[in-house]
Amino acid sequence: MSVAACLQSLPKTLKIGAYDWSVTLMDDADAFCGQADFAVHRLRLWPANLNSPSHVVSVTLHECFHVVFDVQGLGDLKRGKEDREEQIVLGFETGVVSLFRDNPKLLTWTKRWLR
Repeated sequence: MSVAACLQSLPKTLKIGAYDWSVTLMDDADAFCGQADFAVHRLRLWPANLNSPSHVVSVTLHECFHVVFDVQGLGDLKRGKEDREEQIVLGFETGVVSLFRDNPKLLTWTKRWLR
């Protein structure tokens, strides 16, 4: 199983929160593996820096989690450590469940390429 095949089967659009995010493969030289571009609702991936299908899955989910963190307003929490931790976990619970519920092909893709 190759990185190219994994990337080719990745959904080109993901619904995260209220918006559709496009997934774009970048061919320019850069140090990034992935990046969430909030200005244009785009997840960017740099195939040249991805070394296995599981790395592709990891980086894709990592970038989705940046969006979940933002959508759930988790960067604005000003509570004590225990309350803040609980709010972050609850935010990710809601965000990740929504991510996979709204994108069943992403869940299927994730399971396929983590074998």
